[in-house]
Amino acid sequence: MARGFYSVVQYCPDRFRAEAVNVGLVLLRVDPHALRVRMTDNHERVRKLFAVARPELKNLKLSTHGLASRIEKSADEFRTSEDLAGFAASRANDLRLTEPRLAMIEDMDADFERLFGQLVGQHSAALLADAQPAEVLPPALSDAFRRLSASKKIWSPGKITVPIYKRKLEIPYAYRNGVVNLVKPHVFPANKHAENQAALLAVNGDLIKRHPIDGENRELIVVSTAETPRQAHEVSQHVEPLFKEYGVRLVRPNEAEAFANEVEQSAH
Repeated sequence: MARGFYSVVQYCPDRFRAEAVNVGLVLLRVDPHALRVRMTDNHERVRKLFAVARPELKNLKLSTHGLASRIEKSADEFRTSEDLAGFAASRANDLRLTEPRLAMIEDMDADFERLFGQLVGQHSAALLADAQPAEVLPPALSDAFRRLSASKKIWSPGKITVPIYKRKLEIPYAYRNGVVNLVKPHVFPANKHAENQAALLAVNGDLIKRHPIDGENRELIVVSTAETPRQAHEVSQHVEPLFKEYGVRLVRPNEAEAFANEVEQSAH
């Protein structure tokens, strides 16, 4: 598992209104260095939101592909999140890049595909579930983890073995504040599978909590990273009760900012 950063390319023709459509993605892996960039060819959302005519769409396609080419040719200049942030800050036209956010990368190409599908592709609950965007945190939490990773207060354990159960569980983030907190982002589907996934995570969390490793107590924290109204209903009705029963902490999307502040204050 390697540390990386992603930045979304957005089309924002009116900075005063601050309305934007995601049209591309840049993913940087720090060590070993690698960079991926891609722009969408589907501008239907741009056309609908901004009433863009065909000539303007043609210019947008040329601009996005020109930006992608520029980034690819300058790949060696992007080595850190600060390099990417500096380039983003230099953008002054209708195409802008968001502030880089932390992403833990296991497979550069596969993770890029998942991120692109979630952040730039056509959004749906089914897509979110199938894409398995476990590496993607809510913005407030991503920014906090990025800052803490620089001071080694956040690290990536990777795959851990659940005690007793002996199965592997992917944990992209961890921090200490008296115990080792294992943070696992997760997207629960908007159907009965949410309860099945919650049951497995709850049992895993219970076993992790009850069986210290190398003298250290550990706890599982699950961050629900995306919830449509239907997903929110499933989480409230089926996921939360199971987690409470097994003593596993669940962080909902509306709690992400408060959780980020808590981690920044307590991680050491």
